[in-house]
Amino acid sequence: MQLGSNDFKERASQDSVAIARCDQSENTLIQLDSMLSPNKFSSKYFFIGLTATGNYTAATAMHMLGYRAAHFPTSLAWIPDFDVLTDTPVAFWFRPGLLPLDATFVLTVREIESWLEACQVWFESRPLSTLDPFTQQVRWYLYGGLTFERERFINCYWNHLEQARKLAQKYGLNLVEWNLVENPQWDFLCNLTLLDVPSQPFPFKFDKQYKRGTWQGVLNTTP
Repeated sequence: MQLGSNDFKERASQDSVAIARCDQSENTLIQLDSMLSPNKFSSKYFFIGLTATGNYTAATAMHMLGYRAAHFPTSLAWIPDFDVLTDTPVAFWFRPGLLPLDATFVLTVREIESWLEACQVWFESRPLSTLDPFTQQVRWYLYGGLTFERERFINCYWNHLEQARKLAQKYGLNLVEWNLVENPQWDFLCNLTLLDVPSQPFPFKFDKQYKRGTWQGVLNTTP
């Protein structure tokens, strides 16, 4: 069951990107078609938190649990091929007509002051000349501009939380909230997915991600 399946199909055809973003420090592009195997899970998880709320960590952790996770997907056409999608494009698509109704939506949140500090570091670390049109569109939609501005970001943060909650209530969506930065443990995800806690430590990579100023696109393209 989907919200506006015709809108979904139309948008997917317009955004027919078949290349996954990867860690830019390696300048690597991975072709999805030739590397993806059949999905092992029937459920899908969409992480709809804003920048600097732990999306990269969440994608890494879901990958370690066995899910095919993509961080910063650039097309709705990725939805059938991945179990988990994270980061601001997913928040950008969280509106009527774009994402399946029967998925689980995870709204990652964070204490506002530390969130603002992390956003400022991230936004000021990337020259505007490096932003592709899709990233610019996502920024304009979520933050009302391409650059960091404290008061505007405060308003956008609370507005995003309010709108996400209202949309979930209106359509009866399964929306859960997670302050990953304050609680970087396996408990939340394992309770959510009903999977056992892995033997590996929880992959809390938030600080490293934003100090380094890069991100990894596809975290799992093989079984």
